[in-house]
Amino acid sequence: MIIDWISSFPKFDGRWGIKLGLERMEALLERMGNPHHQLQFIHVAGTNGKGSTCAYLACIYQQAGYRVGRYTSPYILHFYDRMSVNGIDVTEQQLSIYAEQLKPHIEEIRFSEVGEPTEFEIVTLLAILFFIDQKVDLVVWETGLGGRLDATNVVSPLATVITNVGLDHLVHLGPTVEVIAREKAGIAKEGVPLFTGAEEPALSVILAKAQEVGAPYRVLGKEFGYSRKGYSLAGQAFDFYSTDIELHDLEISMLGEHQCKNAALAVRTVLHLSEQGVLPVEENDLRTGLKLTRWPGRLEIVRHHPLVLLDGAHNPHGAEALAAALHELLGNRKLVLVLGILQDKLVPGVIDPIVPFAHKIIVTAPNSPRAADVRDVEMFIRDRVTVPIELIPNVAEAVDHAIRSIGSEEVVLVTGSLYTISEARQFTSKKG
Repeated sequence: MIIDWISSFPKFDGRWGIKLGLERMEALLERMGNPHHQLQFIHVAGTNGKGSTCAYLACIYQQAGYRVGRYTSPYILHFYDRMSVNGIDVTEQQLSIYAEQLKPHIEEIRFSEVGEPTEFEIVTLLAILFFIDQKVDLVVWETGLGGRLDATNVVSPLATVITNVGLDHLVHLGPTVEVIAREKAGIAKEGVPLFTGAEEPALSVILAKAQEVGAPYRVLGKEFGYSRKGYSLAGQAFDFYSTDIELHDLEISMLGEHQCKNAALAVRTVLHLSEQGVLPVEENDLRTGLKLTRWPGRLEIVRHHPLVLLDGAHNPHGAEALAAALHELLGNRKLVLVLGILQDKLVPGVIDPIVPFAHKIIVTAPNSPRAADVRDVEMFIRDRVTVPIELIPNVAEAVDHAIRSIGSEEVVLVTGSLYTISEARQFTSKKG
């Protein structure tokens, strides 16, 4: 099985002694004839909002008639949704063909001084071969970890986007926002426009790097911005403005003000490239693409009666954005919180913004060796709230119990990790 083969390579999770770096990617790509030079990319980094911003970009360009590849991680429902073309995921058979193309090159380097590639590097190389085979016009290209030394940073993109910077992956990227920002700013390239929604203190670091390498930049809230006009569980509307254009009454279906920020970043990127004559997009296609954009597990409604929401908030920045959205959307409705997080995350930072909304909490654990023990999470929560807490380690059982135990006017929210909401989404998709 192709997945077994991919999984046989070292994972970058601290257990293998693998270091971030581009040497293995560059060595393999050179042996393959640098196939990535055949593709056009928009490179997206950031602590949160990368996937949603990629989704907006891909949907807009697809609506405009382009053939669009999208590369994101981790997967939501199955491994193959990490890479797709116009919304159609790669297949096992396709990956197997690309793997056969890769294997001789891997054997050439695995015992050399650059060493064996990591699992993420293998997946990234397979994605490049997939997008070439599919003859895409554009690849919306999300970083995996950081930016500067991330395996995706071997490309020369049309534009780069840094959504925001917060505390996450501290072991690998650094202990402060400034250090993390320096890593993410590593995707900046000479002459390549950079668009960012980052705020201080990260913003100064990103702009300094852009100036250092000669990347022109545009900052959300300065050279362009948005004005939110209304919101409901059905979606929201905003006006977009910049120094040279205004677009009124843009509509998006995804929830939370943070999605207006992500959409505004996508709009500015698309408009800039279009103005340069690169992949031009008509206004109607931009509007329709925004409204049609969906991205699983980001304040996603998976059931209406009762209302069940999934959100992949897994770091303090994401948890704060989720809390702001809950404050707007819940009203007086009671919330049952199903929470499953990873042990290497900032547990209090994820928990503190969210648990005050809950009148009952079910602690669960995703099927991952990195999952936090439910009893440890319970201990954190009991120091903060006095609401009832139940421990149900299996995610599907926890979600099922939550749905069965609430009234019609109550709300279930599943959050804490993308792994948790992946399992929850698989369960709810089967149940309907």
